[in-house]
Amino acid sequence: MSYVSTESSGGSNFWATFFESQRLLSGTIIILIYILLLSIFAYLISGYIAKLYRGEKTWLDPVSGRLVNFFINMFGEDARKDTKMKEYFITLIVFNAAAGIIAFVFFFFQSYIPFAGITHNYSFSLSFNTVTSFLTNTDLQHYSDPLHLSYLSKTFVLTGLMFLSASTGFAVSMAFIRGILNENGRIGNFYRDFLVSVFYLIFPLTILVTIIFILSGVPQDLSQYVNVNPILSGGIQRLPLGPVATWEAIKNIGTNGGGFYGSNAAMPLENPNWFTNLVEFLSFTVIPLGSILSLGKVFNNRGFARTLYVVLISIFFFTTFMTFFAEYSGIPSITSLGTIFTGNMLGKETAIGISQTSIFSSGAVFTSTGAADSVLLAFTPAGLLGLMGNLILNDPLGGVGTGVLNIFMYVIFAIFITSLMVGKLPEIMSIKISSKEIKYSTLSLVTHPLLVLIPFGITMLLPALVIGDPNPRPDVISSVLYEFLSAASNNGSEVGGFVTNTAFFNITDGILMLLGRFVLMGLQLAIAQSFATKSPKVETGRTIETGSPLFALMLFVTIIMLGVLSFFPVLALGPFLSWAKDFNLFIGGML
Repeated sequence: MSYVSTESSGGSNFWATFFESQRLLSGTIIILIYILLLSIFAYLISGYIAKLYRGEKTWLDPVSGRLVNFFINMFGEDARKDTKMKEYFITLIVFNAAAGIIAFVFFFFQSYIPFAGITHNYSFSLSFNTVTSFLTNTDLQHYSDPLHLSYLSKTFVLTGLMFLSASTGFAVSMAFIRGILNENGRIGNFYRDFLVSVFYLIFPLTILVTIIFILSGVPQDLSQYVNVNPILSGGIQRLPLGPVATWEAIKNIGTNGGGFYGSNAAMPLENPNWFTNLVEFLSFTVIPLGSILSLGKVFNNRGFARTLYVVLISIFFFTTFMTFFAEYSGIPSITSLGTIFTGNMLGKETAIGISQTSIFSSGAVFTSTGAADSVLLAFTPAGLLGLMGNLILNDPLGGVGTGVLNIFMYVIFAIFITSLMVGKLPEIMSIKISSKEIKYSTLSLVTHPLLVLIPFGITMLLPALVIGDPNPRPDVISSVLYEFLSAASNNGSEVGGFVTNTAFFNITDGILMLLGRFVLMGLQLAIAQSFATKSPKVETGRTIETGSPLFALMLFVTIIMLGVLSFFPVLALGPFLSWAKDFNLFIGGML
């Protein structure tokens, strides 16, 4: 009997032994598989996204086209005419503001709304924070207990805002691309771009991923709560159910990141196993990377798309493996206790492990998603630094649409610097880059560190604001820095360690999220408007080749240096110092 069992399960025993005994190698292979699958799916969707950017017909026209035309007819003439930047941006702001006001009313007065099924109202500051968070694609959740949020607020308001924010981001990227392609001074119509984003991209993918999640065991029903009696608990607890699969789908497809439950994707009902962990990762990375790859087809310049891909994936490799190796190594002081120590599993799901947790967490901050399948507070200083590196670069891959906008700001700046060095004309896609584009791109790049460092400095001067954090000073600095980095970059992930649901952090983070979202969009649309008034005027051979390895290196250095120069002093006082203490990298007397 024993012999037969061994023979029949020889393959599974081999892999079980391999993953258990070769954790470093197997973890590396898992991360490489994740990145390979991401690259494949992003390439597959890039052609479809390129058609949306160029306004070409797609296979969804018979259904999505009719839905778009139906709503355009409802909006009337305002949704038909092409507009300039000013009208486009004002329409965007008014549309989002109206949705935000409606959402605020739902939160602040939710116990008075019919069929709310709840008697709890959010405070003014928490209502403001929650609305601005979901409106700006941040989903920074200062609330944790899902029992205090009505199902009407969850399924109608928050889900609606997740569709709204993702579609707004992609609509702006469509306008930006159109500004480069057009010469008539128009960048499009926000209503039309928004509807195309919803019905041609966000909604179809959400349906597909919802079905995958349902088949994988994620709940999808209309029941509100079930009573459970945990084995190690002293009493019955209420467990919220509901349309979790739908929430998870738009949470990831829209690079939103907010969890149906307080523990986000660390909750088994949101993320039951390794397969759903992979699906979630691919869901929140495929559109941002696919949009980057689509630029090669949009501009008929495959070298440019390859340059962006190589630069972004290189950054992703570095930050992911830094986090993975840090979590795999753990803390040396634990090893000195004489115990068998195989990595820092604190705060991580054992069914997912360190490698899948590392790439999920890194991908969530490499994009603007901010979802979490582990407790970031429990990460080692070096592991947290790997995640924080993406935030100081303002989520290099970005969110739905915003990744294209952000990378172009770096590209314009890199082209300008490179042109000064080699004496060539600064241009992109055969369009001359003038002082106006340089000014707006520079403002866009410096806005992020200013939004982070100013409130960070104020908070450090008033330590009483950081309530309940028992950690040493360097860790407090890291936690507060991460809080503002996450808000300003519209990411939404959170380390915590202190009480964030206070009037100060609710209001401050809310303002940062609004400024980090709409100020940058305004600057980026201004660049699109400037491009839209120009026609190709640059002579061949006198410009920078954006598809060359040399420019790829220059772009990589530009991205890294802007982040390092802006945040290095604070990083030295926070995560670097914590890392040094844990690993005894410096002489004890210096610390």
